[in-house]
Amino acid sequence: MKSSDSFKSIGIKRIDETYAKELYKLISNSDPEYLKHFTPFEISENSIFTVLSDAVLDRYFGVFIDKALVGFYMLRGFDNGYDIPSYGVFISEAYAFLGLASLTIQRAIAFCKVNKIKRLMLKVHPDNLLAMALYESFGFKAEGTDPKNNNLIYYKDFKIRI
Repeated sequence: MKSSDSFKSIGIKRIDETYAKELYKLISNSDPEYLKHFTPFEISENSIFTVLSDAVLDRYFGVFIDKALVGFYMLRGFDNGYDIPSYGVFISEAYAFLGLASLTIQRAIAFCKVNKIKRLMLKVHPDNLLAMALYESFGFKAEGTDPKNNNLIYYKDFKIRI
């Protein structure tokens, strides 16, 4: 039988530019094949630092196992004047398929509802069938294609209680 000290903890918290180096290492140490559909911004330490430090309304959240950063998700677009945030997620390959991406989607949905945001958007590469199945299981619907890269554009609408 395990003791209570042997269980790993799962945490999600907002991250800022102080996590840029750690986040860069997490992403850049990943297998290129695993990263092939993850293109949210330039993957360099400087670029990640800038993205995190420039965020005012945009939100970046780290996913932690114990104290180790194992992924992150983002709700962005607010800083560019959009009312509908764009969701994106990265979970390191070592922690993939453990329910962490699902946890971030649930948190993103709750964030939108609490903040009276009526719609959430995400983009996914058409070859990323596992991600599409995950998003569809949460009620996201494909409504178009991004002409820049042919990614599918998914939306989820919320009924907001007043």
